[in-house]
Amino acid sequence: MSSITCNYQQTVSVAERLSALADAACQHCGISSKDLLSHSEVLEVCAEEFSSDIASGQRELIPVALCPNCHKKHHLDARNNHNPCQITARDSREWLD
Repeated sequence: MSSITCNYQQTVSVAERLSALADAACQHCGISSKDLLSHSEVLEVCAEEFSSDIASGQRELIPVALCPNCHKKHHLDARNNHNPCQITARDSREWLD
């Protein structure tokens, strides 16, 4: 597991984790798990928002495989601070709170 704090990694199921890792490549930069292994790194699972219900505020998250570098970037907010909630971090970047 990553050295960064990731709220999603604490809730993802084994089936979701395996599904996300099935492609064996980072969903953002495309580096393969084989290339990561040569640097003693592995793919990590995080989530991206698939859809949200405006009325209820409910968000549907889908698990995605990320290399450690992209996973860290995924959790950076608008001020380049780490946020354990990747959705809040993304919202911050998009709205520039």
